Amino acid sequence: MHPSSVPALPRRDKIAILLSLSGVTLLAWASLLDMAAGMDKMPAMSMSSATQTLMVRVWTGRDFVLMFLMWAVMMVGMMVPTAAPMTLIYAAVARKADAQQNPVAPTGVFIAGYVAVWTLFSLATTAA
Repeated sequence: MHPSSVPALPRRDKIAILLSLSGVTLLAWASLLDMAAGMDKMPAMSMSSATQTLMVRVWTGRDFVLMFLMWAVMMVGMMVPTAAPMTLIYAAVARKADAQQNPVAPTGVFIAGYVAVWTLFSLATTAA
């Protein structure tokens, strides 16, 4: 589709989309900063003679969930902003399709799919 054939989004729609994406991004970054602040409570490495060894323990279900949440929040915080231009284009296309009585999925569904893909990536990364 040629860019000139896509109608411009109304200013209020652009603002709503950009504020929503910014809000999700800020929440993700706030969560990451909160997790980083809690890292000083992690167990320290033990010193054995002149060599340094890291105490490794088996993951519990809680460890898996927390690691998955860390990955998911991090990926959403970093990747959702990169989707802003495409989201605005999709919203304009969806608006035009709706005006032509040929509606497509709402913009929220478009973003939910994008977030779902990165969440699945986070799950695969945690499992690995």
